[in-house]
Amino acid sequence: MNRVPGDEEMALVEHVEELRSRMMAAAIPITLITAIAFLFSGELLQVIWKQTVPVPMTIYSPMELVITKLTLSLMVALFIGIPLLVYEGFMFVGKGLYENEKLFFIRIVPFSFIMFLAGAALAYFAAVPLIFKYTILYSVDVANPQISVIKTIYTITTLLLGFGLVFQFPLLLVFAMKMGILKRESLGGKRKIIYGALIAFAFFVSPDPSAISELIVAAAFVILFEFSLVIARYF
Repeated sequence: MNRVPGDEEMALVEHVEELRSRMMAAAIPITLITAIAFLFSGELLQVIWKQTVPVPMTIYSPMELVITKLTLSLMVALFIGIPLLVYEGFMFVGKGLYENEKLFFIRIVPFSFIMFLAGAALAYFAAVPLIFKYTILYSVDVANPQISVIKTIYTITTLLLGFGLVFQFPLLLVFAMKMGILKRESLGGKRKIIYGALIAFAFFVSPDPSAISELIVAAAFVILFEFSLVIARYF
């Protein structure tokens, strides 16, 4: 088998020790960021709530607010620590990669992160406020809405992650085109069929019973599909 230039064989114990040291190098800063973020988690929670939820906060247990603030702080730390985690992971596996594989990794990971941010931003500024606004206002005539803080944060997080993953769709298409599974020309000639399949898939995977997020996801899928055909020329 062809070996990667500069690659050196290491004992399993040495690999485990290196992995442990790199995990610690990422875990310690994330822990510190979590502690710092917790100091400002109350203000951050109020900002998020004001942007997304049109009714006051409600807690149903003495520890609910504390757990919510810890959860929010950890999410902030993980988000900020993603570049560090990716770097440590790349340094660990990079020794076994060829130069063209390293170059592809360096090009694709930042683009993936940017696309995830775009999807999360769409959810935070458009989908989530619309979902809460219409679902809550729809129930006002029947019951007085009181929303649990921690369950709301979990719902918002799920939607942010979901939209971020949806925006990875162009990368999946690019991978399929580069591997020869799909052809760019054939995809471009079957737009109506693909649009219908994407819209149906958006209604299947979206969790919103009001159909608002489904429509947003469907529109995002169509736009991302066209975007995928464009970027396939450069990867």
